[in-house]
Formats: sequence, C-alpha cells, structure tokens
Amino acid sequence: METKITFPDKLSLGSLYLADRNFPHTRKWVGDAMGEFVSNTPANKMLGLAVSGHIRDDILTEKLTGLQTFDSLDLSTARFSEQMLKTVSQLNSLVELRLDFVPFTDYHIAQLEPLASLSTLWLLQTQITNKGLRNLLGLKALKHLVLKNTDISDGGLINLKDITTLQSLVLPKDITDKGMEELKECKTLTYLDLSFTKITDAGMSHLGTSTELQTLYLSDTAVSDQGIANLKNMSKLHTLFLSGTAVSDACLATIEQLPALGFIEMRDSRVTVKGVNALRAKRPNLEIIGPDF
Repeated sequence: METKITFPDKLSLGSLYLADRNFPHTRKWVGDAMGEFVSNTPANKMLGLAVSGHIRDDILTEKLTGLQTFDSLDLSTARFSEQMLKTVSQLNSLVELRLDFVPFTDYHIAQLEPLASLSTLWLLQTQITNKGLRNLLGLKALKHLVLKNTDISDGGLINLKDITTLQSLVLPKDITDKGMEELKECKTLTYLDLSFTKITDAGMSHLGTSTELQTLYLSDTAVSDQGIANLKNMSKLHTLFLSGTAVSDACLATIEQLPALGFIEMRDSRVTVKGVNALRAKRPNLEIIGPDF
C-alpha cells in the first residue's frame, strides 16, 4: 500500500523503518522522517517511526494526524514524558509500541488502554513491576510482550494467565522454576524466551504442558537432558535454542521425535559432533547449529 507523509522540511522527527508483522518484528531502516516520504508498504510489513531524542512534546502533538499512518512506534530513544504518552494514546491504529529504556512505570499502563489495536508491547529495562502486569489486562489485543531486564519476578507471572490473547513472552533473568509453575496456566503461548533465566529441569516439568509452543529459547540456563525430556509432547515446536545449556547427546533422542522441529541451536553445550551427525542422518531437513559451527 502506498503511503505519503509530509514531515517538517528542516527537522527530522526520527528514523523510519519497515518491520515484519510476525513477532519479533525484524526491522529494516528506510529513511529519515523529514520532508515528503512515500512508502509502498507490503501487506506483511508495518511502517514505523523511531522518535528522535531531540523532539519536544509539542512538536509530536502537532504531527498527530501524520502519526496515525504508522503501525509501529519506537520511543526507546525519545525524550519520554507524560505529554508524549498522552499523544501516543490517541494513535488508535497502532499495532506495536516500543518503550525500551524509558522511565515507564505501572502508573503509565492505564494510559495505553485506548490503543485498541496494540498487539505488541516492548518494555525492556523499564520500571514496570509485578503489580503492573495486572494492569495489562486493559490491553484487549495484546499478543506479544517483552519484559527483559525488568524487575518482574515469579510472583508477577500469575497475572498473565488472564491475558487470553497472549502468544509471545520474553522474560527477565530472575524468573525461576516457581515462575514456570505460574506460567503453565498460559495455554495460548506459541513463543517463549527463557534465555538467561534461573530455570532448571524442575521448572521444565511445568513447561511440558505448553503444547502450543512453536518457538522456545532456553539458551544460557541450567537445563539439561532431563529437562528436555519434558518437550516430548510439543508437536508444534519448530524452533529451539539450547546454546549454553548442559544438554548432551542423551537429549537427541527426544529432539529427533519432535515432528515439527525445523531449527535447533546447540552451541556451547555438551552435545558432540558425532551426536549431531547422527541426528542429521535421521532428520536431514532439520537445520542444526551445533558444535561444528
């Protein structure tokens, strides 16, 4: 779809990008938000704006009509303020909002509720707490949630079970096996990133009930062969990351039996070249990034 936007001639509002609609929304930068911009946005892409840090609240508010064109907005490098958030809350067609590294708190979540189409929310290294997760229930279209580098702990995850639209979840490092017990009630998850968390094989026993999972990150955790055995019923699992774990060749029998698996990464683990070669012989269409790469 062709989109024409007129920005200020001598002041760039920030950087423009095209992002994949599929999470995690890989981006390609396409220009500056200055002067006249024409974009032919493919149906599988979102047009986005990363707001520059020198843009004042009043300038962004003045351009509110033009901002309605964007599917994605990135405030990670913006001069974040209450007024800016108020302006953003009027963008009712917004699909993705990135608030990484800004002073965003539990209090601010309620201000996002008017965003009826918001399906992806990035909160990496924000000030959101366990209590704030409950407030996310007001985002009726929320599907993808990024919580890396926040103070969210195990107790907060119980608040996610009532977000029945939630499909993707990226969790911070302080999550333990107790958090996995809370998370087992989230039956709609298809994408889960547990990399660098404190989960062990005990927590994996709770994860085994998440049969809708298609992508799972376990990189740099204490998970071993015993934990991987809990994945045996994940018939839809396509992508699995096990780099930096304690898995060995013993887990490959379980891996071999996952029918939908198309990609697995096992760098810096105890898996051997011999074991990987045997797996390749049995699953020639499985892409394996292993100890020989």
